[in-house]
Amino acid sequence: MNLLRLAASFLLLIAWGNVQATERVAPRSDATVELDSLRPGVWIHTSYYTYPNGSRFSSNGLVVRDGNGLTLVDTAWGERLTVELLDLIQKELRLPVRRAIVTHAHGDRTAGADVLRDRGIPVLAHPRTIDLTMESGLSPPSDSLSGVSHVGGSVTLGAVEVFYPGPGHSPENLMVWVPGAKVLFGGCAVRPGDATTLGNTAHANRSEWPLAIERATKRYADVQVVVPGHGAVGGPELLRHTLTLLPR
Repeated sequence: MNLLRLAASFLLLIAWGNVQATERVAPRSDATVELDSLRPGVWIHTSYYTYPNGSRFSSNGLVVRDGNGLTLVDTAWGERLTVELLDLIQKELRLPVRRAIVTHAHGDRTAGADVLRDRGIPVLAHPRTIDLTMESGLSPPSDSLSGVSHVGGSVTLGAVEVFYPGPGHSPENLMVWVPGAKVLFGGCAVRPGDATTLGNTAHANRSEWPLAIERATKRYADVQVVVPGHGAVGGPELLRHTLTLLPR
């Protein structure tokens, strides 16, 4: 990565990856990346990004088993942490990552895309995510998912379904459903249970966000586990809680 792109990526990590203090989670140790089981064949990865002022924040993603390989949902929060995540996956799960899905064009979702591409792992995203990352200087995903380019669109990739509920936290935020485990990765469109604000709204669509949550709620009525982009895992109450924070 050249110096200009590195500087752009750093500024975007600060501007786009900013989260509220309510999302700060104390790690169990000094680890910067953690991998924990959610359901059989589904793991949550959590990376901890440290800002220059010393503040430390967490960011969630998923790892889903698909046959003899894995699907990664979102990178860790930066290139170095993504390297650590891949090493941890290899050590703990001993299966190869076959594909990655990034859920929108913010640094906490895509900043490790270069690492994945260098290792031959395709990085899939909403077509708009590719445009936004290229415009901003972040490393773009390698492949677009044309099936999610319209509101309500979905694509099945092995053990997961990728769904575009409509604009919310960002213009193109995706959600990922694991039907075999009843797990929904809501990403940054879903707020954790202790959140009292919407977090980073730099690229949010406040008027459409409630509609996106309602579409996801209706589509995944049998969801049991909901994973927000930041903060603690919960159940369908996280979708309801997010609605209470949004203008109606």
